[in-house]
Amino acid sequence: MKSKLHKDLQALLGFFQQQVQNPPAEFTHGAGVVDKPSFFTFSDLQRHLNNPLLRPEWAHVKLGGRRVELEKSCFYKTVQGRKLEFMDKRLLNNEISKGAAVVLEGLDILDAGINDFVGRLDQALPCVMATSAVFFSQQGNEAYDGHCDADDVLAVQLAGRKTWQLFKPQQRRYHGIADQNDQQLGPVTHEITMRPGDALYVRAGVPHRCLTSAPYSLHMSFDLVDSTPSTADIAGEATNLYKKACAPAYAGPDSVVERYVSILESEEFQQALAQAVDIKRADIARFRETLGQSAAVRSLSKFG
Repeated sequence: MKSKLHKDLQALLGFFQQQVQNPPAEFTHGAGVVDKPSFFTFSDLQRHLNNPLLRPEWAHVKLGGRRVELEKSCFYKTVQGRKLEFMDKRLLNNEISKGAAVVLEGLDILDAGINDFVGRLDQALPCVMATSAVFFSQQGNEAYDGHCDADDVLAVQLAGRKTWQLFKPQQRRYHGIADQNDQQLGPVTHEITMRPGDALYVRAGVPHRCLTSAPYSLHMSFDLVDSTPSTADIAGEATNLYKKACAPAYAGPDSVVERYVSILESEEFQQALAQAVDIKRADIARFRETLGQSAAVRSLSKFG
């Protein structure tokens, strides 16, 4: 049975469900969706960053337009023949003190309550494995340049203010979407200043650029990653079937294409695709349950 969501996340879920039921063409801004956000604070961010097991893969740090290489602060201690790795956090701390922006990934692994919420995002869409990250920035430094995402994004402002500049929608794609310059982005079509408790739903392919319009900003983002079988998956299965019943020899490329398309459009293949989606959804649900057990050691409680 699902646990009860934090009231902030319950309110955010309601906003999200409205977008699923009536998808916007480009975006929806919800002012004051969450009343005085408290489900994730600066104390939570600092606690996670201070986790001795934190590795560079979990964090993206940027200062003055350049990525901070946290890998340089990684060390290990050998204990009984095993390497116990850790990060010297002084580099991270110093960069933040100088104004760096920080993105911490994997919040659905670090926080069971957030994982429960993200699981409900998964279930609301056909075949999704959503991710969650928290963004901290200081005026004059942003974690990412202008870009567009290949999937819809849900964001909630937790503290400070963040201005989102939105641009004319582009063709949804997976390549060439990061680090877009002014010419690629085009003119700003909408500008939204996010305040604590505001929510924003941005459709895939809508370019955006974020600016910290106050001394600092803290927001959380949920990337609704489309996990529908890919073109490579579909083509691979169709090719396997084609090899079992292909076009006549020497028939020419037109006949090959015709036979291949007939496989893709066949009722049998369409049913197999639907079954593959159902299997993927079930796999995602099981994996989501596994993520929720990353802090499930409770057996020691009985010892005092």
